[in-house]
Parts: sequence; structure tokens; C-alpha cells
Amino acid sequence: MRLEGKVALVTGASSGIGRAIAQRFAEEGAHVAVNYLPRGRNEEDARSVADSLATPGMTAAADVTKRAEVERMVSEVVEKFGRLDIAVCNAGIEIKRPFLEATDEEWNTVISVNLYGAFVVSQAAARG
Repeated sequence: MRLEGKVALVTGASSGIGRAIAQRFAEEGAHVAVNYLPRGRNEEDARSVADSLATPGMTAAADVTKRAEVERMVSEVVEKFGRLDIAVCNAGIEIKRPFLEATDEEWNTVISVNLYGAFVVSQAAARG
């Protein structure tokens, strides 16, 4: 158990690659905070992931493009587990149409989630 006693926050962990990362970290002994975007079915999916972990986990709602939400989320993780050792900036989106049809607004949203979100989460985690 290489991560025993560690605490990890995985963004975008309610499905896909994030879910797999959260599960693997828990198998290695880490407590995992399962981040999800607080809209739609994401909370239910995140709860399912957290409940399936081999170690006690938690759900952590935050839009990674909103600094205040991210800082609150990191504070909640530290409050629950006493620390935060690992942050995986997995949250990401894509434009689901041909490149030449993408709008500036869509592209800016991708950059906001995929790049700015990683920046904000990394800063908050380092401070936490």
C-alpha cells in the first residue's frame, strides 16, 4: 500500500479516468476526495464512486473554474482528513463537433476548465 495515510483530491472523478484514478489511489491506501461539477447527475455518480472506494472517501463539489469553490473544497478535504498530499487535476472537457465549427466561446470554456482549472486547483492544494 504505497499511499497509505495519504490524502488525494481527484478532480473530475465522478466518471471515466478520474473514477479509475480515485479507485486506484484508494486501493493503494489513500483517502480520496472525489470532485464533481455540482450540476446534473454528477453528485449521484460521485457518491457512487466515493462509496465504492477501498478506503473512506468523500465527495467534493466544486466547479474548477471558480476559485472560491475550489478553495472551499480544499478546506473541506483538509477539515475531514487533516491534510491534503496529492491533487490530480483530471477535470477536462472537449468540443464535440468539428474543429472548424467551434466557436470562440466554446474554446474559451475548454481553456477555462482544462488549463485555468488545473492552475486554480494546484494553487489551492499547495496552500491547503
